[in-house]
Amino acid sequence: MTHWTEAQIIQMIAHHFGPRPDLAPHGIGDDCACICDNQRLISTDASIENVHFDLNWMTLADAAYRCLTSNISDVAAMGAYAGPFTLALGLPPTLAFDQIHDAIAALRQCIDDHCLPNCWLVGGDVVRSPFAFFSITILGNLPEWPFVTRNGAQPGDLIYVAGNPGYAAAGLEICRQNRPYQPEFKPFLNAFKRPLALTSFGPIIAQNRLATAMMDLSDGIFCDLPRLAAQSHIGAIIQTQNLVPSLELESLAKTLGIPPLDWMICGGEDFGLLVTVAPNHQHDFEILADSCHIPHQKIGICTSQPDIQWMNGNDPIQICDHSFSHF
Repeated sequence: MTHWTEAQIIQMIAHHFGPRPDLAPHGIGDDCACICDNQRLISTDASIENVHFDLNWMTLADAAYRCLTSNISDVAAMGAYAGPFTLALGLPPTLAFDQIHDAIAALRQCIDDHCLPNCWLVGGDVVRSPFAFFSITILGNLPEWPFVTRNGAQPGDLIYVAGNPGYAAAGLEICRQNRPYQPEFKPFLNAFKRPLALTSFGPIIAQNRLATAMMDLSDGIFCDLPRLAAQSHIGAIIQTQNLVPSLELESLAKTLGIPPLDWMICGGEDFGLLVTVAPNHQHDFEILADSCHIPHQKIGICTSQPDIQWMNGNDPIQICDHSFSHF
């Protein structure tokens, strides 16, 4: 096979390394793997120069911060809190020592910003590389309540997006267009360069048993929703008119000449949450999100048909896939 996709690679790996009840009973397919008799979660994410970040648009410190946020978000999406992590750090010899120092300091800042004192660097490796990269493996400490996987959604469950979908993609577009800095750009540039994961909201959802399935939005709704649906063996009807951009996002979209829904549906690295909720828990979920001051939008419903239908009211629409792909 000369042409393959990321999904095919993951399926092939899962074929060779299926569930091991004694080691990882749930196997491959969630934001984190569960190991050691459901006592620990583990996740790995890498961030590579010129693939995940461009040093013309962000600093090495920004890239380090975002890579750790990605790992923290994976743990939160399982309803748990991030614990210790290891770091493999690839460095070109041309990097200034100050850049490297600032990147490590950014990891500390990320921990502080997320209020996760038990999230701590405990080891790793530093290697020479032709390009900069970070690879983080993080452990999650399971709380007293059950963790949440991607495979529990049922037909009839409601589909919610929590967070600010599209903000990171908007920040990326500002950089792509080389726009001079303006104060109104700050929320979008922060979302792109120094994103914050919903580290408290994920565990609170799990603690209150309000999610049937959950995952973080690292690759965007268009990519991530089919992954959740496949794990739960369901489909979905998405009402795109329910994805309402904030006034700030809508204004920026007009300025940059981009439809805001392109960012909201296909934009990645927002590190919000995609949550399915049983209808009898709808009110409780919305009250909880409001009390936590988390933006949330009900965007659709799970179905028994194994496909994703994108609708605007009664009219089916075609989504142009602008999402990021590794291959």
